[in-house]
Amino acid sequence: MPRKPIVGGNWKCNPKTLEEAQKLIGEWKNQVPLDKRKIDVFACPMMPHLLKVKLPMEKLGISACAQNCSKTGEGAFTGEVSAAQLKDARVQWTLLGHSERRTKYGETDEEVAEKVSQALAAGLKVVLAIGELLDEREASKTDEVNERMLKPVVAKVKEEDWSRIVIAYEPVWAIGTGKVATPEQAEETHAAIRAYMAKAVSEDVAEKVRIQYGGSVTVDNCAELIKKPNIDGFLVGGASLKASFMEIVQKSTPPPVLKKPKWSKITDLNPTTKGFNCMLKCTKAAAQVEGTEGVFEAVCGDDTGMCTVSFRNKDLCDICKEGASLRMQNAAVRMVKGGYMRLVVDKWSAFKPADEPVDFEVKTSNDVSSVEYELVDAWPD
Repeated sequence: MPRKPIVGGNWKCNPKTLEEAQKLIGEWKNQVPLDKRKIDVFACPMMPHLLKVKLPMEKLGISACAQNCSKTGEGAFTGEVSAAQLKDARVQWTLLGHSERRTKYGETDEEVAEKVSQALAAGLKVVLAIGELLDEREASKTDEVNERMLKPVVAKVKEEDWSRIVIAYEPVWAIGTGKVATPEQAEETHAAIRAYMAKAVSEDVAEKVRIQYGGSVTVDNCAELIKKPNIDGFLVGGASLKASFMEIVQKSTPPPVLKKPKWSKITDLNPTTKGFNCMLKCTKAAAQVEGTEGVFEAVCGDDTGMCTVSFRNKDLCDICKEGASLRMQNAAVRMVKGGYMRLVVDKWSAFKPADEPVDFEVKTSNDVSSVEYELVDAWPD
């Protein structure tokens, strides 16, 4: 089963003011909406802004993610925020192990693993950042470093809890430098991480765990990177502080899966039908319904029967001529006074000339629109 892409934005210690943060979210709002069914998106504001921007982000389908949490619980730990406190504040995600925490603040692999354990125990989801320095890359130690960082986490996390962890591979030499691993370099490292997970945890976890790439990801390079089979999304730095971050999200979203419609017959209709697709022939041209304003009806059918079709788009009258071959998709059934069915073409429906003339004669003796229905008690005594 394909892994669902995930894109995150790490704001670090930016922007300077809450007003700027709120303005950025407003700019995101004006972009193409994201499809939560196809992609997960999060952003990591700095702590003073986190709860202020959380709700506006969630309205866009973006989860608010903390940039860090404590390796301890609550208590005499000045300056710390515990995982349980984040969870109590309705925050669902936290980033852990970022290279800046490791290199500038001295967090060890074991401390990061303890933070991961605390976060999972509190019910949070974790973005676990790993990655090598430039001298480690040049010494061909990339895989060794990544495995070293993962090993203490593997020792603390139960197999079933890996479903709540996303691994973010960020080569430190590419973060904020403008340098970026080539798609081939990134794919090679991601594949090695997945191979290690298969060996250290299980094949199932290795196949399912999502691995992001981070390091100078931009609108210009993300489309090529996401094509690689082991790259499941991005952890974006500076580019996430721009309106164009949503373009990265869009380019990381899988294209829609197209399939041919399943065609039904008129005799398949019933009062609960939704999303009706049918090839039809018009037997009675469209005309305005007497006593109404802007309601038009035509009669169409196939070799099993015929039905009255109702619509408000006057332009459809031009195609609903007697004898015309028509293609109907995603129509619905509505009941009209007296308990009779009508096929309704609304803004969600397609009703247009068929690609080729239909080769059947309409069975005019079976008018499903003339069948009377009545409401019955669903729970008889």
